[in-house]
Amino acid sequence: MGRLRSTDRLFPVYTVCLYHGIEPWDGPQYLSDMMRFEKEDAFRGLFRDYPMILIRADEPMDYGVFRTSLRELLAVLPFRKDRREMKRFIGEREAYRKLDRDTLEAIAVMTDNRKLLEKAEDYRNGKGEYDMYEEMGSFFMDGVEEGMEKGMEKGREEGREEGIRAMILDNLENGSSREQIEKKLEKYFGMSEEGASEYLEHFLQESGCLSAV
Repeated sequence: MGRLRSTDRLFPVYTVCLYHGIEPWDGPQYLSDMMRFEKEDAFRGLFRDYPMILIRADEPMDYGVFRTSLRELLAVLPFRKDRREMKRFIGEREAYRKLDRDTLEAIAVMTDNRKLLEKAEDYRNGKGEYDMYEEMGSFFMDGVEEGMEKGMEKGREEGREEGIRAMILDNLENGSSREQIEKKLEKYFGMSEEGASEYLEHFLQESGCLSAV
């Protein structure tokens, strides 16, 4: 400080915390949240608290003060769980139709959009800018197809489970032995000998049919 003249001024330095997770932020928001004060701290009253400059990607914020393409990157992150809403948000903003390559790649990585990385050149115009909105159609449909596939897979699993249970109940009603039922589980449902035995035992206990075999 000895070299500073009375007319000299320092440039301000701001410490910014960027949280880019998907789940809600549950960390400190004030400097005091990070402190451990003793119960009888004589200097506690001298502590000067202040809020953290926290940029949260898990919720929408006003990024209007940003002057670089970091604005477009941060603004889209809160919509990572909702592709439909992301598509609407991007469609309403002209900036996403003329992104630079670095911003496009950063958005692709942060939103887990691999196709945007792989086919980036397909969305470049004559000015060297990239139109992300054009790509959002396939990105949105990928999400729909992924959801449908998961739903169909879940349906197949549930259907298989119901088929197994129905077969066991039918065999119990017909007086089949435990060994006969286990053999059918192995033959028709691809279970191992041990797996069939454990499955049948669990089913019999769960349904209260242990006395039936």
